[in-house]
Amino acid sequence: MPGEVTAILTLNVHKTRGDFKLQVALTMGEEVLVILGPSGAGKSTILNMIAGLVTPDGGSIICRDTVFFCHEKGQKRVDLPPYRRGTGYCLQHPGLFPHLDVSGNITYGAPAGMNPRERKTRLQELLALLRLEGLEHRRPGELSGGQQQRVALARALFSRPRILLLDEPFAALDNLIRARLRYDLLNVRRSFRVPMILVTHDLEEAYMLGDRIAVMDNGRLLQIGSREEVFYHPANRRVARFVGFRNIWTGRVLAADREGDTLRVAGEKFQAQLPYAPLEPGRRVAFGIRPEDVMLIRPGRILSRPVRENVFQVEVTAVVPEVHTCRVFLRLEQGKTYDIEMLLPRHVYQREKITPGDRIMVSLKKEALHVLPE
Repeated sequence: MPGEVTAILTLNVHKTRGDFKLQVALTMGEEVLVILGPSGAGKSTILNMIAGLVTPDGGSIICRDTVFFCHEKGQKRVDLPPYRRGTGYCLQHPGLFPHLDVSGNITYGAPAGMNPRERKTRLQELLALLRLEGLEHRRPGELSGGQQQRVALARALFSRPRILLLDEPFAALDNLIRARLRYDLLNVRRSFRVPMILVTHDLEEAYMLGDRIAVMDNGRLLQIGSREEVFYHPANRRVARFVGFRNIWTGRVLAADREGDTLRVAGEKFQAQLPYAPLEPGRRVAFGIRPEDVMLIRPGRILSRPVRENVFQVEVTAVVPEVHTCRVFLRLEQGKTYDIEMLLPRHVYQREKITPGDRIMVSLKKEALHVLPE
């Protein structure tokens, strides 16, 4: 996070389950933190530890100056039960009570002795914010999947939680409903300013909703940073693969020119110019680029400097149309299925009429090439 921030949550925990060992330390402020990672990475376990549903083997969890958990040498042992932690939790399955209507489900966790007027005001506020007005008296069985998930989100927010935990809440819904619920979540963020931790596998969702993104694998944090840092400057090859770098090569450094802001690298089949990095000649490196940053060069185009530095003639080996884009696979020489993957907007693909066997020119934009530490 840029600048100094007030820590809302400080977590430093470890836990072992059989061969799986989780060890994570992170701090977050008034933000949406997205945790990305493959299945079994430990993402949901972190949420369950914060909520008090899973007990760490050791460490500490502190939220808004309240110690949720502490098991450290020389410190008083603390393990607050879930109901005293004041967290909101929304899962993939809404978990609504079938015998209660929408209003009853939302207000189920109301604090004891809550003023009836405040109770009604909060309920009406959430019904309006989450587009549930007119559904107050319906039972869960009378609601769509998206409506049920909005009720679950309203219930998690009703008690004004210290922090909102979201464990893939939209994963079971279709794309159209999921897109609308992301918009709802942005509205919640603007209205309540509640810090959130969102677990997801969806890269688009992570980029849209996250102020910062943490990438996990095998119980460890591989990188945590802004969405721009994680998606366009991944810390290593594993992070790069996970966030969509489909083009990764290995090579050796030829020269590093600080004044010219250039790092020249020789790959197996081509040389490339990258932004400067302080690496000595001869060092072996991995480097890569996102498919959408591979540029198609139209015949006769006058090339500007950012484009002309890494221009190659390639052969199209396969074309895979998608809804909004087209994935094009390219090779530099015979003998391989492909060397480069390019992602074109649909209108460009339709205009250029690219087909397998075509020979075209492409540019690997220097500013988009990134060295990947091994």
